[in-house]
Amino acid sequence: MIAFFRKVRQQLLVENKTGKYLKYAIGEILLVVIGILIALQINTWSNEHDERKLERTYLEALHFEITEDLQFYSNVADSLKKQRASAQHVLQFLENPEAKITDSLLFIKMFRNCADGENLTRTEVTWKELQSTGRLSLIRNKDLVRQLFEYYAFLDQFAFDFNKFPMERRYMVRKIEHEVFNMDEQLEFYVNWNQELVPRKVVFENIRSNQILLDLVKSVLISSVVQLETDQKALGRANELQETIMQTLDPK
Repeated sequence: MIAFFRKVRQQLLVENKTGKYLKYAIGEILLVVIGILIALQINTWSNEHDERKLERTYLEALHFEITEDLQFYSNVADSLKKQRASAQHVLQFLENPEAKITDSLLFIKMFRNCADGENLTRTEVTWKELQSTGRLSLIRNKDLVRQLFEYYAFLDQFAFDFNKFPMERRYMVRKIEHEVFNMDEQLEFYVNWNQELVPRKVVFENIRSNQILLDLVKSVLISSVVQLETDQKALGRANELQETIMQTLDPK
């Protein structure tokens, strides 16, 4: 094709048809420019297609991880409700000198529940990848981007607050718990929960007489109530985010 155009130009020059040569040259240039523009447009369409495909991949990954968050924070809620009930049960005994323990094993179980809990940790692989790679710009729904920033900032603050103050108090209760049981009781209540052996009477006396423990259990109760409210907000935000992601994936 190039050889053909060159031959035509040479023929026009030989025949001294300068005007036609110029018109032909301009036409050839326009043809080349149009070809370049078409190629650029095709490349743009191809890049746009790849970006939309990658955007969908990230949105689906976010949807999956937030579904895991919903399960995770539902489990956290169950744990906090259990701890709240346990702290209330133990406080009735600690705050009332006349209170009697009608079920020793139940009380010990509730007492141990006050010390339960682990640091609040979760994975956010997709969100971190979007930020570190600069691919967050692939998500065209800017309202969704705003929700993502707010969601993960909220979870980071929740985890920070949960792991600092409440966990410190739970560890302190756990330390006292370790101190009030002798070795046989430690083995019984930490290894074999099926044994129906009641702890020594002095265990209950030590629990009731420990003023620090009373304050700690109150703190555990308060923190479980506060953190449960925060957890419910996390679940609400996760559900709202899921809805936005689904609307972005499958707009009606």
